[in-house]
Amino acid sequence: MRPETFERLRRIGLALALFALASCGGGGGDSGPPGSKLFITDGGNHTFISIINPAPNPNSPNLTLDRIVQGVNTGLGVPGGTPSISSIPSIALDAANDRLFASTQTSLVVFDGAGSANGNTQSSRRITATYDIGGGPRGVNFYALYLNTTNNILYVADLTGDVHAFNSASTRNGATTPDRTVTPNLGTTQVLFPFGIAVDKVRDLLYVGIVPSGSPAFMIVFNGASTANTNTAPNQSRVPDRTFVLPGAGSFHLDEATDRLYVSRFDGVVWVFDNASGLTSVPTQNRTIDLFLNLTGRTQPFIFVDTSRNKLYAVGNDPGGTFSRFFIIDNASTADEPNVTGILATITATNIRLSAVAVKP
Repeated sequence: MRPETFERLRRIGLALALFALASCGGGGGDSGPPGSKLFITDGGNHTFISIINPAPNPNSPNLTLDRIVQGVNTGLGVPGGTPSISSIPSIALDAANDRLFASTQTSLVVFDGAGSANGNTQSSRRITATYDIGGGPRGVNFYALYLNTTNNILYVADLTGDVHAFNSASTRNGATTPDRTVTPNLGTTQVLFPFGIAVDKVRDLLYVGIVPSGSPAFMIVFNGASTANTNTAPNQSRVPDRTFVLPGAGSFHLDEATDRLYVSRFDGVVWVFDNASGLTSVPTQNRTIDLFLNLTGRTQPFIFVDTSRNKLYAVGNDPGGTFSRFFIIDNASTADEPNVTGILATITATNIRLSAVAVKP
């Protein structure tokens, strides 16, 4: 946002004293207030918070955190060591069935009735997985998640760049193996971590964001996402059907209905690309949303676009780890500098590391 536009951004101050409630225990869910629709994870405190109103009133003096899920029963882990966004690097939301999948890398925890989950609630299921593409079994690292709710398939991007597909995602439990694995053939490129995964069901495309060692981030795309598989000999890796470079990329959101790609960068800028299914080389963005201009602590935002409300949600962290920022940007489908408006909340808590956001329609 340009300086003159930033003045039109509604600021909402917020202190996370409510985090103390999570340590008080609590049952599997509350039956009083309506179910939450907005979900934000905090990897630093191994928790997710949820909010009933997904589009708060910008004239309200405070933003209420309605529920906080945290504790040993949740499966999200307990605080300790260096706080990191990678403690809960990704979530996937099945809005229609009120189900949340949360990654802890070594496992995946599932919360049925996510909108009413509160306190030290017991997760509904915990999933671990192994796969073998030669050289013996290895553990699946649940780093980035995408849920195909139409076909009940969960896609997982591993730290290696491998993609695993799990059928019957809503009922998976315990130790299991992927139904399909796609191992990308990237030549000599060494993958540091994936910055997101998505499937365009309309065009049957699989998108995986890759952060490599020593070169700019880029996107790899596979045709035939619904059947892509390389876990059988002799074809145990596959060259992507398309790649394009996205310098500085740190997360992305794909709007398959409009074939639009939203990419957040480590400098706090979101690039928007039309015609995502045709992007190649080093594409030029069609629009720009600058979240952190004239604010200290510019860091990568993690983003989600709610097309039902036409809003872009973003969470990002101060490098010092003492506060985070939460944005709701209006008119996501057309927002472009300098005409960007929305809501900003500054969230303060010890060891806070907001790491993902998702919203129900």
